[in-house]
Amino acid sequence: MAEPSVLYDRYKIVRKLGSGAFATVYLADDLVMGRPVAVKIVSRTADADGRSVREAQAAAKLSHHNILTVYEIYEEADQTVLVTEYIQGRTLRQYYQDRALSDADICEIGIQMCKALDHAHKRGVVHRDIKPENIMLATGDCIDVRLMDFGVAMLEDRAGITVDGDLVGTLAYMSPEQGEGKQVDSRSDVYSLALTLYEGFTGQSPFRGKKLQELLHDVSRPEIPPLAFGRSDLPPSLSDALAGAMARDRYARPDARTFGARLAQIARIMPASSPYETIGTKVRRSISGPRADRDRLTYLGVHLVSGALALAALMYVLPRAPFYPHAGLLALVAVPSFLALLWPFAGAVLTLAVLTPPVFAYGAGWGVLYVIPAILVTTLLARRRREWAVLLPAAVPLAMAGWFGLALLPLTGVFLRRWGALAGFFSGLVLTVTAGLSGQALLPYLFTPSPGPVLQEAHRAASPWTVLTSIARFLDSRPEMSLQILLFAFFSLPLYLWLGSSRERRMWGVCVYLVLMLLAFVLLPILALDVSVDLGRFLVAYVPCAILTLLSALFAPAQGAGSL
Repeated sequence: MAEPSVLYDRYKIVRKLGSGAFATVYLADDLVMGRPVAVKIVSRTADADGRSVREAQAAAKLSHHNILTVYEIYEEADQTVLVTEYIQGRTLRQYYQDRALSDADICEIGIQMCKALDHAHKRGVVHRDIKPENIMLATGDCIDVRLMDFGVAMLEDRAGITVDGDLVGTLAYMSPEQGEGKQVDSRSDVYSLALTLYEGFTGQSPFRGKKLQELLHDVSRPEIPPLAFGRSDLPPSLSDALAGAMARDRYARPDARTFGARLAQIARIMPASSPYETIGTKVRRSISGPRADRDRLTYLGVHLVSGALALAALMYVLPRAPFYPHAGLLALVAVPSFLALLWPFAGAVLTLAVLTPPVFAYGAGWGVLYVIPAILVTTLLARRRREWAVLLPAAVPLAMAGWFGLALLPLTGVFLRRWGALAGFFSGLVLTVTAGLSGQALLPYLFTPSPGPVLQEAHRAASPWTVLTSIARFLDSRPEMSLQILLFAFFSLPLYLWLGSSRERRMWGVCVYLVLMLLAFVLLPILALDVSVDLGRFLVAYVPCAILTLLSALFAPAQGAGSL
């Protein structure tokens, strides 16, 4: 459902921050108070149990720096709207995935969370869903925590707000009594917080790898190994404090205030650095840090790639398709490339326009087949602000001649995501046509001896159908080129990015991706088509491709199956 640009004559929507099965969240300007706010819009169908109302009711009782403030709630027939404090930052889950926190940082997060929980518990509010996803760290030079999402909170003075015996919260972080469906109190939050901190210190949850059925079968929670077993470098008092807070007997656990006081004492002797703080971690944190920094890096990367693609396309085509005066070639290459660097859309359009006359001069049929797909693909990509990628197929021949063209495949997927398959297909097709026109035998690395410039017979062809017939005959005589087009399309999808942000899962994905690429380009042509492979040339190009794939897995944002 399309949302109005101004809600309730007060909140002007700026942009969408995110969405999920439960709600959609927008950044908005409060026109009355002159401040940024977050607007969470929840449809009635997604909130049949009134979770958003409970969140507002719980948060309305609280006023604490470390708890996200709820300003307003609006209930309508088809939706509920929550207006909350806007915090620019990242969740604790994202920091955990990046290994971007020192031990001292994690301890400070625990101290601030204890203050937030102590404030809530004294006012009769039990959160019941403490986990890394519900803890936000505001962007800044020091740790600044906000506790979010009181949607499953229990108000101790509101009987009936939840049903006794219901399982709420995230199963992996539930206290034993919560997992068994028993009545919970404030000490359940202490258990979940301690488990969250334990995960930060050890680098993984003690229940990692367990299936849902296993967690449901043993909701009383097995004994968790003491922190000292895996982190003997940390103070023993920290291990004791976490063990006490994660005791299966709720009455043996400290309250939030006492737990926070113990963490504050431990913080004075906590080492400042973390064993996970490596050069790679620092680089990764700098790239995947505050959203504004990531946006600037993405902006810079897109403009640099756009300029490079325009330069590569023009440098390859113009000298080989004589149409313009030789004295003007430098300007015809430099001006569109520089414009693409400054303004990718205009640079892409100008580059395509400069390439159009030489193609039509070669044959009207070639020109028609060039212009129609160029317009359609540019329009399609422009709607997704990736119009610069239309230049990729034209830049591929020069990249292949420079021995690093194979690295364009993972790069294409990183920038274009699922649209990488389309760009990869056209790149392989352009490469195939280039081989047919020039008579190159090894383009890029392999395959049967060249039959000569097969497509030259379509020179000056006035009909697009004549050109298509010539290309079809060429592919029939060189089936390995058809295979190459399919491989380009497939490996322009970096499937490892769909595995999430976990470094270990992505590394396994990279290994599978690179092994499949090696087998597909080297063994598949031999086994399926009985054609030769220039193994040496392939391996020279395979090394930079492997390096770029590894870097993209480390630094590129995760993708979901539905992301574009």
